[in-house]
Amino acid sequence: MEASKCFGPRTLPIIHNVPLCLKTNFSLFPRCLLQSQSLSSKKSTKHDLFRVKAETSGDLENTRPLTYYSPSLWGDHFLSVPIDESKFEALEKEIESVFKPKVRDMLMSPHSSDKERIRLIHLLISLAIAHYYENEIEEILHKAYGKLACLISDEDDLETIAIMFEVFRLYGHKMPCDVFERFKSEDGKFKESLVGDVRGLLQMYEAAHLGAPSEDIMDEALSFARYHLESLVSHETSSNLFKHVQNELYRARYHSIEILVARQYISFYEQEEDHDETLLRFSKLNFNFCQMHYVKDLKIVTRWWKELGIASKLPYSIRERNVEVYLGSLGMFFEPRYSLARIFSAKLTMILTVVDDTCDSYATLPEVKSLHDAFHRWDLRAMEELPRYMRIIYQSVFETVEDIDREMIARGKHGRLQLTIDEIKSLMIWYLGIAKWARSDQVPSFEDYMEIGTPSSALDDLASYGFIAMDDCDQKKLKEWFYSKPKIFHALNALFRIRNDIVTFEQEMSRGEVANGVNCYMKQHGVTKEAAVEELRKMERENYKIMIEEFMTSKAMPRQILVRPVNIARVMDLYYKEADGFGHPDQKLLQLIASLFLHPIPL
Repeated sequence: MEASKCFGPRTLPIIHNVPLCLKTNFSLFPRCLLQSQSLSSKKSTKHDLFRVKAETSGDLENTRPLTYYSPSLWGDHFLSVPIDESKFEALEKEIESVFKPKVRDMLMSPHSSDKERIRLIHLLISLAIAHYYENEIEEILHKAYGKLACLISDEDDLETIAIMFEVFRLYGHKMPCDVFERFKSEDGKFKESLVGDVRGLLQMYEAAHLGAPSEDIMDEALSFARYHLESLVSHETSSNLFKHVQNELYRARYHSIEILVARQYISFYEQEEDHDETLLRFSKLNFNFCQMHYVKDLKIVTRWWKELGIASKLPYSIRERNVEVYLGSLGMFFEPRYSLARIFSAKLTMILTVVDDTCDSYATLPEVKSLHDAFHRWDLRAMEELPRYMRIIYQSVFETVEDIDREMIARGKHGRLQLTIDEIKSLMIWYLGIAKWARSDQVPSFEDYMEIGTPSSALDDLASYGFIAMDDCDQKKLKEWFYSKPKIFHALNALFRIRNDIVTFEQEMSRGEVANGVNCYMKQHGVTKEAAVEELRKMERENYKIMIEEFMTSKAMPRQILVRPVNIARVMDLYYKEADGFGHPDQKLLQLIASLFLHPIPL
């Protein structure tokens, strides 16, 4: 089972065909990809997936389950991507001194009604510039929510209601879903008159992704809106609005990361006749400013990985996915100020992906047990009990954690890495349990499998790596909350485990990894793969709703903490829409990454 910590697209959305505006001869793509002209989407075959006997024994337990992973698409490409520091500073200055104050005045204008402010907040979210006004937005919405009954009493515009529903829920106010009852006819179905309201339907479609458990009307709203939007775009695809609808239907807003949503929305908004020039320019400047931040981060991560050189030291292939892993960290923390959180979470995820690949794809069961014991000692002297190749891995993990700890201490932040160390120890418990199943060809019950498979997703660990660098709440309270095993993380891990097991089922079966959620459900209930997948999809949707519910209603942590697991869930579809895009990246993922990191928006 592949318990990777990062989360492939089927076809590339229209918005990624963005013109380039780099005034340089520098190539946007790695040389090896340009030479081959097209990127192979080759999947693992029976020739790639094989087992070889360990030298010491011929029994099953000492059989090495070797797996081939394709090499990195990017290598150290980002080390040679140019950054114009004077341009970076000019962007920052224009944002801080011109656009932030100007848009703050728009947001706080005493001449605006509550509904107008909420619409503006929704636009700021769509353009990825709301993060500059978190305090102002929370103040506005807190006051407005206290007048909710008055605000919605005579409102019959679907788009307005859906925008209010979406914005309030995004900021922790659980606006009742029965507000959509007013758009139903006497037969209990949504009114057919809504079919002509394309903007209203689209907004309801987006808002419906913020439904919680038992909110059946949100499921109805999602189905109704999607059916009619799909019917509309099948007949009309030329207008700006319908192109936008096509993109939303391909990948809903909440199944994509915020900065990628903005990349798409800016293209759409620019073509709208009533767009605001100030907001449009601000959003373009912000995107390009963020992009330069991301490239700087990638240089740091790439240089670190290159100097570590772990792949060349191991006798088997691993998933070298530094850029793809960083994309996951970016999804969690897209805001420019969280550079350190992105870098730390990327480094730790990359090195622990090596541990995952080792336990899954090379180590014998006794070796996994030895690695488990060494990590639980958390002492470099524990390396003496490990095989030579495992010493390389153990030392790399240990020193990466220690280096991050030293960096935080230098910043006056002490004791922040214990949470990470504890999570690594827990992760090894789950990896050992999975290895026991895999090496014995044992198919556990679905319930037993999920008991280990869910926490082995380790997306709570991914969040914790970023929390190291956050100052948005008291670290002691954050640790206490995290150690309490919040329901939001259990739902997130279950959501990922189910999605991952569905898209990797064929691969895992071909290499004899029988402990897969789909396979466990099939064997336990005596059903076909299709029937099992259908049931697991239901579980996936239910866990997504639980996660949204916890995000909206939990008061244990501030929003800036609670939004991170939700942001992690938004990354999954980029990698696991229909296949394992993390294990086997393809041309579409390459283009998506280029659109975020290499293609500035023309100003």
